[in-house]
Amino acid sequence: MSKNQKSTVEGAKKKITIRDIMTIAAMMVLTLIVSGVTGPLTLPVPFLYLYVCAGLQMFLCATFYLVVANRLNKHGIFLVWGVVYGLILGLSGYLFLLPYFVGVAAICEAAMIGKNTYRSPLRNTIGWSIWGLGMIIGNAVPIWAAWDSYVAQASASGFSQEVFDMQINMLSDPWHMILACAITLALAVLGCLFGNRILRRHFKKAGIVG
Repeated sequence: MSKNQKSTVEGAKKKITIRDIMTIAAMMVLTLIVSGVTGPLTLPVPFLYLYVCAGLQMFLCATFYLVVANRLNKHGIFLVWGVVYGLILGLSGYLFLLPYFVGVAAICEAAMIGKNTYRSPLRNTIGWSIWGLGMIIGNAVPIWAAWDSYVAQASASGFSQEVFDMQINMLSDPWHMILACAITLALAVLGCLFGNRILRRHFKKAGIVG
């Protein structure tokens, strides 16, 4: 096989395939289940819901992302993740969040530039942490962009006036948002540390990831 043919084969292997998208989607289903559980559980305590919930989700879901990253080891994982997540939110009535999360995913992809970065614990931690920051900031986007629609859907979901008041306070004071970002960032990093340990002990030994 000539050098050009080898280059073409290697390039094809690095492209995201339909099977890869299905693998990413399967892990995303697990992250959505976690989100569907942690949200209602923390909602009765406004501080936990607004400041900790996103970080808790990043901690619990880091392993799911790391499985995908280490198994596929292809650029474009974050982009697919962002598009799928944005489409799900779009179906929920927040279509304007699609370009937002695609943008966040693009920043994550930029942080992963290089060879075999999706199998690098450090680079994966950086990428996942950026995604976590995008998540916590993204919680505020519907309030800024579509307040009336947000209030209607949030009220139907059981939001109390205390949650609304604390949310407005959080968005009006930069220090409150910085605190939420710091908590999310810390939990995202801890999630990756924990997830990488699980990968080494279980998934790599079983041959599920490389």
